[in-house]
Amino acid sequence: MRELVAAVRPGVVLREVEGIDEVVFQGGGEVFRLPLTEAAVARQKVLVTALPALFALLPVAVPSPRYVGVLADGATPFTAEKRLPGTPCEEPRGIARGQWDGVQAALESVSPGQVREWGGLFRPTLLLEDPTRGVLTGLVEWR
Repeated sequence: MRELVAAVRPGVVLREVEGIDEVVFQGGGEVFRLPLTEAAVARQKVLVTALPALFALLPVAVPSPRYVGVLADGATPFTAEKRLPGTPCEEPRGIARGQWDGVQAALESVSPGQVREWGGLFRPTLLLEDPTRGVLTGLVEWR
């Protein structure tokens, strides 16, 4: 991944961040994801389709993949998305809690037909917030 990014974005320095079943790099205002398991590959395929649609539906920003591709080995898929601002939020409170309730309601409103079309539906497991304003700024890490 480092070589791929260096070829198209000279000077961008990537740093690896924690990922459960994927390798995740951040740099140049973007996040690059490489799935490590079959489940992660399947989830990535669903999210590439679902996140752009969820972007319009949810009251909080979600990362919509900017690039979708395969590494030079011809087998390893990857995505790249804009890095959303904020810090991890364990327990939303106040305005952020209301936003989180809105996210859950919006996800529950997705029709079974839409879920089938996407190939599934995942839930956000990492919330980002602006702690100074007490608002959610993004939803990342879907499981």
